[in-house]
Amino acid sequence: MSQPKKIAVLGGGVGSMSTVYNLTNEPDWQQKYDITVYQMGWRLGGKGASGRGKNGRIEEHGLHVWLGFYNNAFRMIRNVYAELGRPEGTPLATWEDAFKKHSYIGLGQKFNDEWLNWPLDFPTNSAIPGEGSLLPSLWDYIEMTLKWIGELIRDTGLHTRTEKHADSHEHRSVLRWLREHLRGLIDTDAFTAETMAEEIVVMIEAHLTKIGSDPSQHTASDHSLIVHLLQALLDWLRRELMHRIDENVELLRIFILIDFATTGVIGLLKDGVLFHPLELNSLDGEDLRAWFRRHGAAEETVDSPIMAGWYDLIFAYHNGEIGKPSTAAGTMIYAMFRTFFTYEGAIFWKMQAGMGDTIFAPIYSVLKKRGVRFEYFRRVTNLGLNETRDGIETIDMAIQATVKDAENGAEYDPYVVVNDLDCWPSEPNYDQLDQGEELKKEKINLESFYTTWEEPGSTTLRRGVDFDICLFGISLGSVPSICPELLQASPEWQKMVENVETVRTMAFQAWLNKDLKGLGWEDPSPVLDAFVDPLNTWADMSQLIVRENVDGSENIAYFCGPMTGGLPSEEHHGLPLESTEEVKIVADRLLQTMADTFWPEARKADGTFDESVLIETFYRANIDPSERYVLSVPGSTIYRLKPGDTGFDNLVIAGDWTVNEINAGCVEAAVTSGMMAAAAIQGS
Repeated sequence: MSQPKKIAVLGGGVGSMSTVYNLTNEPDWQQKYDITVYQMGWRLGGKGASGRGKNGRIEEHGLHVWLGFYNNAFRMIRNVYAELGRPEGTPLATWEDAFKKHSYIGLGQKFNDEWLNWPLDFPTNSAIPGEGSLLPSLWDYIEMTLKWIGELIRDTGLHTRTEKHADSHEHRSVLRWLREHLRGLIDTDAFTAETMAEEIVVMIEAHLTKIGSDPSQHTASDHSLIVHLLQALLDWLRRELMHRIDENVELLRIFILIDFATTGVIGLLKDGVLFHPLELNSLDGEDLRAWFRRHGAAEETVDSPIMAGWYDLIFAYHNGEIGKPSTAAGTMIYAMFRTFFTYEGAIFWKMQAGMGDTIFAPIYSVLKKRGVRFEYFRRVTNLGLNETRDGIETIDMAIQATVKDAENGAEYDPYVVVNDLDCWPSEPNYDQLDQGEELKKEKINLESFYTTWEEPGSTTLRRGVDFDICLFGISLGSVPSICPELLQASPEWQKMVENVETVRTMAFQAWLNKDLKGLGWEDPSPVLDAFVDPLNTWADMSQLIVRENVDGSENIAYFCGPMTGGLPSEEHHGLPLESTEEVKIVADRLLQTMADTFWPEARKADGTFDESVLIETFYRANIDPSERYVLSVPGSTIYRLKPGDTGFDNLVIAGDWTVNEINAGCVEAAVTSGMMAAAAIQGS
């Protein structure tokens, strides 16, 4: 009988945990694999890690919510909770306790020099996320968008709107052209609409019925006709509404929505992506905004909160600079389709504790019980190649700290218990470490690239002795410092690092002694994007109050956004403190705007922010290589490597920076990458 393959898992983020979870799903997995996870510092989670600070408060890397289309992620976490088997009535006993539907989305909209909230309340449905179903085809998405355009026009009453040019020669000639052009293609005798909008919507619906849902049976003229009809609709929209959108915000919003969706479909059909081998990926050489401009979108749409919200959602700014938005058109259009048309239950799901408590503590407990080993305080410093430079021969690690009584089998227990829930702390459990007192006294951050800590030891894992397969699950930003030999040996790795960009991010959390209504916010609990840069995303996370012990807390507000800056040398030891101070300055400026717009009851008589409503604050600058967010910049998709196709015979990679279904920074991308990595190891 052959010995189990030893797998060294480097990093404990979503990609790694997804890989290990899928490998250990087989009942006889221990006969095939011997798995050890090596983790820097004291907790799992990577960019999704959270910890508990003073008063049991949750401290995150940023805003963590799950989208309703995260099918693979939800399937995994539902199964994890089922296996965890927490007793009924205990905190987060089931996945339904851990996640709650969230449907109210806001967009910050500057209108006549005043910030307004553009509310988008998405309907919920009875679908259960993670159940699994056949995803729509690209044509299905286009067809759904066209139907939605018709619904929007009717729901807003535009189809009955008295037209400025209703009796004009232009109007009559366009209607005559449409009927003559469609004669013989669809039945036009029944069209008695009095408005251009209704006429075009009816014609599009009839044409969709005629050509059917199989695009392989469509002709170029079938799609050309849709383009002509949509262009006529846009001409009508701009003729009838453009002169009023500067004075009526509701008309402006309707205009943007119709222009956005209509121009998008026109662009997809004109670019022929349905018949391109790469489909939407064929558009990834172009920025999303540039693509919309090329296809004639109005500037009001290109610069709208709808567009800005997508860039904000994925920190899509080169080097974190707001003036340099950058994201691949095809990748983002696919993300839009998935977000709007395939969500299950709700468009968002809010976690009912920290990301670490809700996701990584249950996963760790399940994997630990299955027999996976975890080695904390192991910082990977180098991957060494073999003589033929086609495989990983050694893995060098620094030993950051040692566990007391480890020689007698003692293991590090990573949890603290807050309100009867197992949680990760924001600092190590110092009392379990030989170096604990010194680490605490010196306030050493073992997760920081810029630490001054002199590590007490090092170790080297060797192929054939300590590992057979290396699963690299550390984020892309760390590759240059950990994998210089790989970059020298592989042009593909060099191109990936050069073209798949990463960016710093920042986060700010505030605990306040007034609830939303007391702050002056009259709408439902929001997740709001496209607000004041750079902390342009705000979410009310007051559902977490019951999981913490912050006295007097009535509201918890999370903010996040991109942060400028590159990747300085590890010798820049003062960078963490400098960066945190930068976040604090930005956050203080933001609070003034909040009081001026959405929190009027947090404003003093002189118009400035009333700091007496603040109980506690938390600032975070995600500047370390492993914390940098992975971007989907134009032209980068083709340089991503597949999890099982790294060019090195015993190296598999996992994370949202690899080729995956989404190709953008999110939990679903990392989970899917992990599934692909597990399949590669399994040989399937």
